[in-house]
Amino acid sequence: MPQSERQARRSDPAYIFASLAEHRFVVAQLSRRAILGRYRGTMLGLLWSLFTPLLLLAVYTFVFGTVLQIRWVDQGGGNLEFAAILFSGMLIHGILAECLTQASTLIVSNPQYVKKVVFPLEALPWVTVISAFFQGLVSACVLGAYLLFVNGTVPWTIIFLPLPLFSLGLVCLGITWLVAASAVFLKDIAQVAGILSTILFFMAPILYPKTALPEQFQIFLYLNPITFVIEQFRDLALWGRLPNWTGLGIYTAVAFAFAWGSLAWFQKTRRGFADVL
Repeated sequence: MPQSERQARRSDPAYIFASLAEHRFVVAQLSRRAILGRYRGTMLGLLWSLFTPLLLLAVYTFVFGTVLQIRWVDQGGGNLEFAAILFSGMLIHGILAECLTQASTLIVSNPQYVKKVVFPLEALPWVTVISAFFQGLVSACVLGAYLLFVNGTVPWTIIFLPLPLFSLGLVCLGITWLVAASAVFLKDIAQVAGILSTILFFMAPILYPKTALPEQFQIFLYLNPITFVIEQFRDLALWGRLPNWTGLGIYTAVAFAFAWGSLAWFQKTRRGFADVL
């Protein structure tokens, strides 16, 4: 394929997913290595991906529900319900925070790939996002089992969960492409990523509902990319409400445009990676 035609294809919005399809073998192998490598050398191995959210859920239930006796506004259930509300918010934040922090060193820590002319660098963010979502989906399964234990059932609206999670995946891809490329030239991004992750945590309705803020300030929470997804996740998985179709459509369109723009930035700046590294 001629160079000009290849560059035109990479600027096409469809290349967001075409890059995954085209390099699926590389992405699958690197994702598998990233997931297994996280727990390599430990006694429990991959089981830690299951035990970690279980332990966290138990701690949240005890500390916030029993010791501090914190309750959600209009919360119908007891302490166990608050643990599920808190855990669901932290689950979504954990996915995005993982992508943000990993992206800051994604290219810098893999110079061997940069020096290989034929290696598809744009596929590396897919590996980061898949790895983050793997842990997130394990945590979601733990939450589902918890809801079955507490309530004896889960809302049927849970079948719509892939929709907001798909949109979140686009946001995570956009953040990973943008941050990974920018961090090659701006080393400070690696330090800022951790701080930004903390800001995103406290500026989202995770520990508190948005109604805890004055009405005129609630709109600012939606500048946080995880706020809408957290609300949709809770509506679908905890409270049995249908998705906000209009909001979901707008969020997905913006997420797709952001991912496309970030991919374009990544492709434009990748020419200078080798010079810097």
